[in-house]
Amino acid sequence: MSEYKFFLYHKLLVVGLNGLMVAALFVAMYRASLYPDDFTPTFLKTLFSLLIPTMLLGLIGKLYLRNRSNTANTSNASNVLT
Repeated sequence: MSEYKFFLYHKLLVVGLNGLMVAALFVAMYRASLYPDDFTPTFLKTLFSLLIPTMLLGLIGKLYLRNRSNTANTSNASNVLT
């Protein structure tokens, strides 16, 4: 994978994850507004139950991009040496 492609995919991953985090915040605020007596516990339960999978998705995406970038760089380096 070229450096430009890696940079582009990484930025798309970051923008996508930021969008998912903002959406999780909106959903948590909406759900908490339905239960005003238990606003804080409902908000925190909803927010963290949505943010943890989002963060794991980001970690997996970043590891995938790094692994794919290293594989491409290794194959390019071996082609240059031969």
